Amino acid sequence: MHEGIDMVPGKNTPIGAIAAGTVRVSGMGGAYGQYAIIDHQIDGQTVSSLYAHMVLGSSPLRVGDRVNVGDLVGRVGNSGVSTGAHLHLSILLGGTLQIDPQLWLETNAGRVL
Repeated sequence: MHEGIDMVPGKNTPIGAIAAGTVRVSGMGGAYGQYAIIDHQIDGQTVSSLYAHMVLGSSPLRVGDRVNVGDLVGRVGNSGVSTGAHLHLSILLGGTLQIDPQLWLETNAGRVL
C-alpha cells in the first residue's frame, strides 16, 4: 500500500524540512533510495516526516542534526524504486503510524510549529 504523497516539482528541486526537528534517519533505504526521516515535536507529540527518492548524495543531513523549517533535506530525484523524479513524502504520527500527509499538511501549513 502506498502511504504518502508523490510530488513532482522537477528533478533537482530543493526539498525543505516541513518543521523544525531532529534527523532520525539519513541514508539509503531499499525502495526509498536516498531518504531521510525527521522527528518533530508538535502539540506535545512526535510527528515524523519522511522524504524519499532524493538525488543520491544530495542530502547534507546526518543522524542527530537539528533542522529548522525550510532547511535543505536534499533534492528531488529518482533513487530507489521509482519511475521518475519525484518526492515521496510521508507523515508518521508517534514516529511510526502513517497518516494522510496531504490532510496533515492542509491542517498544519502556515502554523508556527
